[in-house]
Parts: sequence; C-alpha cells; structure tokens
Amino acid sequence: MNESSLTKGIRQPAAPRAGTVIIAAFLIWMTVLPALEVANASEVRPQMLFNRGNYLMEQQEYSRALEHFREIEEHGYESGPLFYNMGISYIYLDSLGKAAWYFQKSTNYRVTSDPAGEGLSFIEQTNRSRGFHIPQLTWYAFIDWMLFEMNHFSWIVMGLLLLNAGVLLLLAGWIFYPDRRLVFGGGAAGSAGLILLLLSITIYIVAQGYRQAVVMETRTPLQPEPTALTLAGSEPEAYDGDLAYEAYTVTLDVRKSRQHDDWVHVRLRNGARGWVPDTAVCEL
Repeated sequence: MNESSLTKGIRQPAAPRAGTVIIAAFLIWMTVLPALEVANASEVRPQMLFNRGNYLMEQQEYSRALEHFREIEEHGYESGPLFYNMGISYIYLDSLGKAAWYFQKSTNYRVTSDPAGEGLSFIEQTNRSRGFHIPQLTWYAFIDWMLFEMNHFSWIVMGLLLLNAGVLLLLAGWIFYPDRRLVFGGGAAGSAGLILLLLSITIYIVAQGYRQAVVMETRTPLQPEPTALTLAGSEPEAYDGDLAYEAYTVTLDVRKSRQHDDWVHVRLRNGARGWVPDTAVCEL
C-alpha cells in the first residue's frame, strides 16, 4: 500500500473563507479597541483635569481648582507642578498648613524646587506678621539636616572607600618596603574611613525613627503627656506653654508616637518637645 492510498481517505482541512477572516479580525479589533481607549484615557484624563484646574486658578476659583487637583492626586499621579499649584491655591484659601505641606512636597522636584521654596518663605513671612514665629536654632537645624537631608548612603560609601584606601596603603607600606609615611597615611585614612562609616550607619539607623510633619492648626499646644489636654477652657490663647503654629515643620518621633493612639510626639524648631493630637499635623 503506497502513501497515496493511505492519504486518500484523509479529509484535508478547508481553506478559511474570506468572510470568516474578516469576522475574526473584526471581533479581535472590537476586543482590543476598548483596552486601547481605556489606556489612552488614563493618560489624557489627568492632563485634562490639570488644565481645567489651571484655568480655574486663572479665574480665581481656587476651591474648584483644588477639586480637580485632588482628583488627580487620588488617582496616584504626582508631580512638582501639581503640588505647587495646590500650595498656591491653599494660600489663597488661607489654609497655610496645607499650602506649606504641598510646597514641601513640591521642593522634591527640580522643576519646582525654587518657586516652592519662595512659597515657603512667603508663608514664613506671613506667620511672622501674624506673630506666629518659632525661631530656628542652629543646632537643631543641623540635626534635622543629618536626619532628613543628608545622603546617608553616599557618606557610607565614602567611609568604605577611605577604609579600603587606608588598608591598601598599609599593605603597600609593609609589603614593598618599610615606608613610615605610607603606613602613617594608611592608618590615618583607615581610621577616618572607619569613623565616618560607623557615624553614617548610626545616623542612618537613628533617622529611620523620625519623620517631618507640618502643623495644620493655627495654634497647637504641646502637652507634657498624651493623656490629658491641659488647656484653660480649651483656648490656646490661655495656654502658657509651648505652641506649635500652623504651617511650621516639626520633627516627629515615630518610635514614641507608636506607643499612643491619636497622639504624636514632636519637636519644634526651637527644641521644645511635647505631645499633640495626630490630627494637628500632617506627615510629609
């Protein structure tokens, strides 16, 4: 029995008709098209909302503009111009705490870092004119720089490089020929690198327990304990202790704050410490 006789009884598949191909292509296109439209809309809609918000700001309708900006934020979109415009809008609505909070977030973007800094300076001057002033002590400014602005990883890498360079110099001084200068230089570089490495790691570990927050209320008394509100008649004006003023940045102790519900432990720019309700501040 030859091959032709074996394949004679097998039915060959029919070639697809043109109409079937067209229908299949149409169904595939109708399936893919909505997905493409959704993807395109997800990119276009935030920009449309941002443009509408800008237009409403030009019309001095800041509350409506913020509705559009907040909708963008709720969808997970973040940008320097978005936060900057929200800060400007809150200034016109006399909500300096919210304005400072968004300006602080806007400073993290290169394109809006400078104008956001000017916005924070304006808020500082406004608080000064209102008599709400917290002096910035140099020592605590340096501590805050180490906690929040210092690039810990860069300093750790620098310490490692110095330590390795010191070890190499020591080996070179001992192996090739006895050179006291190489040994002394290697010891100095290695010691400096080790100290820098240990300090940088320590600062990094300590910094994990602190956050920055912005005060949202006009005057918030600092309480010595998180269990009692020691206000005379619940009026901040009658309180003779330290006050946290609206729009100022405070240092929040995360470890202490975890020990109590509804309260957070903060430090002001002048070094004053105390407890405030967690609703009085907004963490950055």
